[in-house]
Amino acid sequence: MKSLIIYFSQTGNTRSIAKCIHEGIIDVTSQCDIKALNDIDITNLSDYGLVGIGSPVFYLKEPFNVRDFIEALPELNGQHWFVFCTHGNVVGDFFPSMTEKLKKKGAIVIGFHNTYANITVPFYPRPSYTSGHPDLHDLEQAKTFGREIAERSPAIKNQKSILITPPYAVSSEEWMQESNVLTEEFLKQVLPKLSINIDTCIQCHECEENCPVQGIDIQDNPPRIQNPCIYCWRCVNICPTLSIGANWELLVRMAPANYARYRKELDKVTARGEFRWLVEPESIILDDPLYKQREREVTSKAGD
Repeated sequence: MKSLIIYFSQTGNTRSIAKCIHEGIIDVTSQCDIKALNDIDITNLSDYGLVGIGSPVFYLKEPFNVRDFIEALPELNGQHWFVFCTHGNVVGDFFPSMTEKLKKKGAIVIGFHNTYANITVPFYPRPSYTSGHPDLHDLEQAKTFGREIAERSPAIKNQKSILITPPYAVSSEEWMQESNVLTEEFLKQVLPKLSINIDTCIQCHECEENCPVQGIDIQDNPPRIQNPCIYCWRCVNICPTLSIGANWELLVRMAPANYARYRKELDKVTARGEFRWLVEPESIILDDPLYKQREREVTSKAGD
C-alpha cells in the first residue's frame, strides 16, 4: 500500500506533526511520501491507497487554500484518507468540515489527529495559552497515530475489522456555530486591511515568498497585498522592517474577552485529559500583543 502525507504549514508546527506521522507509517509499511500542499499534483493521487492531509486551524476551520485544494480534487473512488491539524485554543469545526468535503469527493475518512500549538497572530500575546506545544509528548503521539493509521487501512480493506471511524476532537457548540459565521467574505469585511510602507520596505521579498496564496507583489505600483488572502498574517510576522502592518487596536481590545472564552474551553479539555498546560495561564499579558513585541525587538536591534 502506497501512502502519502500532504501538509500545509507556515511556522513549522504542522510540518513537524506531519513528519512524525510519516515516521509512524514508515515503521509499519516502509513506504510513505510526504509533500507540502503547494507541491502536490492532484492528478497523481490515484497511485496511493492511503492519503493524509493536515494543516493549522484558521478561524475555527480549515484555511481557505486547503478548502480550495480539496474542492479541486478529482473523484477519489473510495480512497482512504485521514485528517490531522495543529491548533491553538479551539479546534472548532475543522474535522467535520474537512470530512464532509472529502466524503463529497468520494474519500473514506478513516482517522483523525489533532495537536495543540503556539498561536502567532499579531494581535495576541506571545506566549499564548498553548505555547510549548507541540512538545516531545505531542510528537510521539503523532508517531503513534501514524502507526495506527497504517495498520487500520489494510485491515479495513481486507475486511478484518469493521469500519468504525474514530471520533474526532470537537469544541463546544458555541464555537461550532461561530465557525459558520466566519466565512471568507465575512472576514474580508471585518478584519484589518494590511498596507505596505514603501519607504521602509527593503525589497527582500520574504513576504512574497512566504505567502501561501501568492497574494503579494512588491514590484506592483502600488504594491499588491492581500489579493488573494487567507488572513494568516504570516507576512506581518516575518517582515524584518515591520513594513507590513494594520490597525490592530480593536482586536487587541477584544483579546481579554476572547481569552476568557478560550480559558473556559481549555479548562474543559484539560478536565477530560485532552490538554496539558505548559505555561502558567495567569502569566499571559493580554495587552502586550506580538506586533508590539516585534516593534520593541526591531527597535532594540536598530539601537545596538
